Amino acid sequence: MPPDAAAQTHTETGPPPAGPPAMHWSAPLLAVAGRFVVFLFLWWLLTGGRTDAWLFGAGSAAAAAVLPLLVEGPAATPARSALLPTLLRLPLLVPLFLWESLKGGVDVSLLALRPRMPLAPALLDYPLRLSPGPAPVLLASLVSLMPGTLAVIDGDRLRVHVLDATRSYDDDLARLERRVAQVFGIKLNGAPS
Repeated sequence: MPPDAAAQTHTETGPPPAGPPAMHWSAPLLAVAGRFVVFLFLWWLLTGGRTDAWLFGAGSAAAAAVLPLLVEGPAATPARSALLPTLLRLPLLVPLFLWESLKGGVDVSLLALRPRMPLAPALLDYPLRLSPGPAPVLLASLVSLMPGTLAVIDGDRLRVHVLDATRSYDDDLARLERRVAQVFGIKLNGAPS
């Protein structure tokens, strides 16, 4: 083996360069493009497709799409949590949300139709395993949309107002939290990997 080849082999098999891996430029670009498309579509819906509003709508959508990069910087926007893939996974929530809404609606209806209305309202604290950000906000919103409940984020827990404190809600909340984590493509804190 020539000396140059030995030196070249040694350099190729040497230790990797120190420091964090460089982020690919396409990750933030994909996130911005996804947000832009979503915001532009929302603008189109809100204006009824009026063409005279497109210039202002495109500028607003572009500003809203770029704003997270200005606030957090490109390193805080990994490709897997880009808005477009999250929106494509959003339909995963629909069956669970419809089922829980149906169960909650029947439960509230039965409570309302009983002459004595055996209500036992309470505030429950559910420890969140989702990291702060849009995921727990979506979870709180979904819980609040279900009949007979109202939820608010209080630090690292979800405070949920329920109409029947005699029932356990932990399994339902955990199932919904897992589904929200799946939609955002993130792991739950304290969950096995």
